[in-house]
Amino acid sequence: MRRAHLHEIRDAQIPEIGCLTRSATLTGYETLASSVGLDPAHMLQLANLPTEALRDPEILISVDAVSALLEATAKESGQEAFGLLLAETRRLSNLGILGLLVREEPTLRAAMESLTRYQRVQNSGLALRLEDDGQTALIHLDLQVRPHGSARQGIEMAAAITLGMLRTLSNDIFKAESICFMHGRPDCLDVHRRVLGVPIQFAQTFNAIACRSRELNLPITRAEPAFGHSLKRWLDRQLADEKDEPLEQIRRVIQRLLPTGECSVEQVAAHLGTHRRTLNRRLAIAGVCVSTVIDDVRAELTESYLDNGRRPIYEVANLLGFACSADFSRWFRARFGMTASQWMEARSLSRPGQ
Repeated sequence: MRRAHLHEIRDAQIPEIGCLTRSATLTGYETLASSVGLDPAHMLQLANLPTEALRDPEILISVDAVSALLEATAKESGQEAFGLLLAETRRLSNLGILGLLVREEPTLRAAMESLTRYQRVQNSGLALRLEDDGQTALIHLDLQVRPHGSARQGIEMAAAITLGMLRTLSNDIFKAESICFMHGRPDCLDVHRRVLGVPIQFAQTFNAIACRSRELNLPITRAEPAFGHSLKRWLDRQLADEKDEPLEQIRRVIQRLLPTGECSVEQVAAHLGTHRRTLNRRLAIAGVCVSTVIDDVRAELTESYLDNGRRPIYEVANLLGFACSADFSRWFRARFGMTASQWMEARSLSRPGQ
């Protein structure tokens, strides 16, 4: 593997807490990176990303780190269109709950409107916006990464995935007029032509997919709007709870990491694409530290798991990342001043009708 560009992936790391995305963003990365002669685990390590992101699609990881990884991978492999090659492997199911939602909308327009509204639930770094004058529609894509301008691979991947989604939902009837990119033209357009299949304009003032307005009125066959409404209610609750403060981002990452048994300050920092010192410095402003937040999240989850009395103690201990029930019991007594059994008994007696 050539080393000339490895420093750039480190230089692209900004030691601050930025936007987060599901690790499903990296679906197919391991196979594709290996096929072009790179070591996927080594590349993730350089990008300060956890290798578990290649196994679990629901881990929250830094958008900045993912963008830096894709840019460095493209340079190291010599594949100018690495983002497009990665997008080519995607399926609607890779979009998670958003993939389920758009499939149940009545039209492509409704699907895009839902995707625009709920995208940040799964990827707070990608902003979608629909602009329509009645004749021509523009699906704007904005990838919020730092440093500005380092998102070429990510933008091309997002455009290809969005275009592929519209084609899949319409049974390949949807036709785009063109795609605009803010970055410059690559040396070779073979992959762009194959994956995107539409005229491409480079060095534009925005990133967008352009189509006739009527294309968005195409129906989605076999959609079940009632199911879609249920999904929207759940997603609306997620949006209501969603906050941009670093503390809320950290809590979400901790909730994901606890069941793995590897929820350390270092692991939390790695998933956020930052450093331990930076993370603690940011939280110090709020008067807390990462270990305190981990303990608080663990306590909240403990109450939730034990409240209905259906989970055995050993299972709760595993879900909270403890090596054994004895470790959990010691922590529980120190935190709540009683044993878990005593806590459950007290909670049961306090319920109405008991």
